[in-house]
Amino acid sequence: MVNLLVDPNTLVAPDFTLATYARRRQTWRAAGLTEEQVIAALTAEWETENEHDKLVWEEQTAAEAQAARDQALAAEEAANLRKEAARLEAEQSLKDEMKKNKEKYVAIPDRPIPAGTLVMAAPYAIRRLEKGQYLELYYYTNQGLRAAAAEVSQVNDEGLTLRENGDGTTTWVQAATLRASKSVIPDQELTWAQLREAVTRFIPAMQRARWARDRVTMLTNFWGNLEIHPYQQSIDPIDVKALIVYQAEQRMRWHQAINSDRGAWNLSIPSEEILKETRDCVYRADRLAQDAETTMEGPSAPRLQAPDDPLPRHTRIARHLFRTAQATEYSPPAPYVWGATNTK
Repeated sequence: MVNLLVDPNTLVAPDFTLATYARRRQTWRAAGLTEEQVIAALTAEWETENEHDKLVWEEQTAAEAQAARDQALAAEEAANLRKEAARLEAEQSLKDEMKKNKEKYVAIPDRPIPAGTLVMAAPYAIRRLEKGQYLELYYYTNQGLRAAAAEVSQVNDEGLTLRENGDGTTTWVQAATLRASKSVIPDQELTWAQLREAVTRFIPAMQRARWARDRVTMLTNFWGNLEIHPYQQSIDPIDVKALIVYQAEQRMRWHQAINSDRGAWNLSIPSEEILKETRDCVYRADRLAQDAETTMEGPSAPRLQAPDDPLPRHTRIARHLFRTAQATEYSPPAPYVWGATNTK
């Protein structure tokens, strides 16, 4: 269809009496029409064509208007897409920024300064507990908390590393959350005082990490049973050392067994048989240490037991070897040192 350049509604019929149209009039006159009939016929013909052009013009202008609307809509949609893309990019950029610099964006509760000492464990320890994984009690001892506090001012802001998530994706996190402390003390080497320090903080930490209530209760009872065990008040340091080693080995075994075919067990059910075996191992280790010490001293070494010393020689040497297993001063029996928790 030919596009019209002029609106036919603005046109008027030409004057067919003019000399310009003489040849066209002559053609009609040859057909036997009068001059008046020829002019009338030419005028009628023009008006018919003009009416047709008006319809064409109407369709043409409607199509042009629709095309303009479509173009404007497409331009608007393109602009909206660009805005949305820019918004998503800014949103993702903010998310990345919040992940890299959590401390800048973490929500601050509207509450007063808390009284007392804050228990701020190392990021690595917090993350291990949040994942329900095994964690040495050292991180919640006084020594472990002091080490964590000292490391806060030494964290490198650019110390980021990629962590693989469970769904196969990766996330930038502070390397400190994935790095164990170099000064960590294994559980079996803790003193009884350190064990108490740690457990009273470890139980609430498990609750904050959303451990299952039954697991928190089980571990609370596990440590509580050791606190009231007769070995705990024994004058023989080997007995106390046996409790420390027992809890260290059995908690580690329990974590290892969780994902095994047979699963784990209830740690709060004490096993006197295993505890006795553990004590025997500790005793044998003590005897080996005594033999090594005796060998190093030689035959001319001074006597280790004074005549008026009421304790047997092996007890005194054990006390020397495991002197860190108990506090330096006697403490009266504690009823259930871990009983005052929010577990039921």
